[in-house]
Amino acid sequence: MIGLVATAVALTIGAPTSRQRTRAVSASATVRSQTAIVSRYLDAMRAGRYDAAYELLNRAERAYYRDPQNFASIYAADGYRVSAFRITSSRGDARMGRVFFVRETARFRDHAHDLNLIVTATVPVGVVSDGAQWRIKDPGHPWRAFAADASAAANGIRAVVKKVSFFERRIEVVVSFINTGSNFVTILPYGRSLLRNGSARSYRAIETRDWGLTDKTLFEGLRLAPDAQYTGTIAFACEPLRDAPTQLSLTLAPLLIDGGDAPFALDIETISAHPLTDESMAGGEATKP
Repeated sequence: MIGLVATAVALTIGAPTSRQRTRAVSASATVRSQTAIVSRYLDAMRAGRYDAAYELLNRAERAYYRDPQNFASIYAADGYRVSAFRITSSRGDARMGRVFFVRETARFRDHAHDLNLIVTATVPVGVVSDGAQWRIKDPGHPWRAFAADASAAANGIRAVVKKVSFFERRIEVVVSFINTGSNFVTILPYGRSLLRNGSARSYRAIETRDWGLTDKTLFEGLRLAPDAQYTGTIAFACEPLRDAPTQLSLTLAPLLIDGGDAPFALDIETISAHPLTDESMAGGEATKP
């Protein structure tokens, strides 16, 4: 009898209450809802349905991108396309939201080396409460971007703008420097470089010790050897823009050739969208783990 009583007491103490069971069922349903919207978002990205993916973003992110076309542009600028994904884990709760970790395989354009790469990596995708619904939060991107192919050359050095990205208070320009001459060239683009839009508004490069914003190699000065090239990103400070300029120009200065009399500048007069085509994204692919 004593043993039966002890067993009954143990079962009673260990059994979840009705409220606990209800909470567990509710939490499980919430996780399923959160997982479902992540899957819908990634399915849309894999299908290239950026309009559908845009509609799954929370209100703040939709306001940041402004429209589905801007949202799609950031992936088109890199030729980025998800081909496969798998949700591996998540953490968070049913009240604030959850971060999902996704193993994603995607194709994209490596602008620095003019290569098409296939990469598999784990990326975070956030789910947050947006009113009465769960919505996607996927921050850290420009609100608009475009691929470019604009260049200028002088004294054996050529500069090519590959991509332009618009953030809330900065414009980032991916530029390659190619030394086709026979002399070393020192490149110091944080000295007098200017980015201009169509209305002649000028933007200066952001000079800071935050190497996420300032290209350390170019900031400290790049001495480029003959037949060598370097690709970096220069960020220019700007006020919040109502819309992205359709045409830009860029002055890169100063540059100094070994044995030269004086520094010189490169003026890239017309920088506009030059979309990556299916032909440019075909062939020549490499894989990164």
